[in-house]
Amino acid sequence: MRTRSLKAAAFALLVVAGAACGDENPFRSIPDLVIEGNSQLWELGLEGFPSGFDIPSGQRFFVGPSSVITSFGTFVLEARDDGTLVFRSFATLTPAFSVVRVGIQDLGARPFEAVTEVPDEGYASVSDTLGVPVVEGHTYAFRISIPSQGLVLINYAKLHVIEVEEQVPGDPGSRFIRFEYAYQNQPLNRNVAVGTGGP
Repeated sequence: MRTRSLKAAAFALLVVAGAACGDENPFRSIPDLVIEGNSQLWELGLEGFPSGFDIPSGQRFFVGPSSVITSFGTFVLEARDDGTLVFRSFATLTPAFSVVRVGIQDLGARPFEAVTEVPDEGYASVSDTLGVPVVEGHTYAFRISIPSQGLVLINYAKLHVIEVEEQVPGDPGSRFIRFEYAYQNQPLNRNVAVGTGGP
């Protein structure tokens, strides 16, 4: 058991060292595939319980007073005390339960198609509970870390906020966003250009 742990740790170090040196991606056997989609997400399902989204699966989920049924989830959409709508890592809501760790970065008012590669650095801490403000017309980068078989796989994605609106005019609690996103299936690959990658 100890030998397996040491081998996994050595391989993880090799992966990190290889990535840092600019060597070929050790995960090249996983398809270089950019998956795209679009969705809509509301700020609140129930008072104090935000709704969320899992970028790799393209699934919405809702957090409620009963136990959360998923340990996966990329972000939740919620409001700070001052009313600022933010993206917040799902793991900061349920740190003991979620296995996914997410860093988020606002890339500014850039068109979705213009962002072909996301940054390697500059992401908010995975433990940031303040979240990153949601701004209509802005594009965001996501650094998604998921443990798998003794390794931590790091995948990248981008998300563009098309619209921030209120379903009930004058009711900030009814806010929702429409967005488009692209997710790179191959770990450590920061290419998120739509229509690229694949076999």
